[in-house]
Amino acid sequence: MTSQSCPPADEPDTEVAVITGGASGFGLALAEQCARRGMRVALLDIDVDRARAEAEILSARHGIAVTAVDMDASSAASVDAAAATVADRYGRADLVVSNVGVQLFGAVERLTDQEWQWVLDVNVIGSARTARAFLPLLRSAPNGRLAFTTSSSVLDPAGRLGLYQAGKFAVWGLAETLRLELADQITVSVIFPSGMASRHLESSAAVQPAELRRPIGEPADFEAMAASNPGMVRAPVSPEQAAVDIVDEVLAGTRYIITHGDLDAAVRERSALLQDAAQRALSRTSTAESTRH
Repeated sequence: MTSQSCPPADEPDTEVAVITGGASGFGLALAEQCARRGMRVALLDIDVDRARAEAEILSARHGIAVTAVDMDASSAASVDAAAATVADRYGRADLVVSNVGVQLFGAVERLTDQEWQWVLDVNVIGSARTARAFLPLLRSAPNGRLAFTTSSSVLDPAGRLGLYQAGKFAVWGLAETLRLELADQITVSVIFPSGMASRHLESSAAVQPAELRRPIGEPADFEAMAASNPGMVRAPVSPEQAAVDIVDEVLAGTRYIITHGDLDAAVRERSALLQDAAQRALSRTSTAESTRH
């Protein structure tokens, strides 16, 4: 979608972009690009005070309606209330970006069940809650688009990120399922962001349950992660740059979107290995059928 003249900001035929995790980082950067293109915007975040401040800035800068909405992805009631607020305020949602996510580093053998439950509840079930709550609005939109933020680490993993990566793989699986269930109704995109300078670790620490309180990552975790995958920490970009590079693909409903980084070799290697595994399975099947006959 390219820049174009739009109706006045609050007219009902002006498209609406809903961004979770919209108060900072990549979510806010995507919201900025949507507002720049004349879309009305809803910033959904558990840090609603920050969301309100950013909403005022975006609205003044672009002359469009921007609403801050309090939303806790770990609460179905909160997510449902956020969807109801968007419906009351705008009466529609044309793009929903499920961008919620918390981080917790650690070797798999050290992670507790409670830590798994917290991160997966926010990152995976929170994404499912968001999709479930906003699907009625997206179904009624002329061109509904649903996008999920995963991570480039599911394409090229690293150590000490097992909890986060497992959750992001699950979000990818959720998106693939929704693409089938929503075929011919709503486009579904999967965004794979690479390293960015953002508040991700800070915001994760801010919402970490008191009973799980510990550093989001120890120095040894960051060292092990970088040693296992040096490319992951190479040449991070700002959220603003990542968003401006891919927002048109998001608005077009492109199936897979990578923000930046050199992931070509990792993707090619995995694809080749999977293709080889599929061919071996096919060969075994053919051999078995020949034997039976």
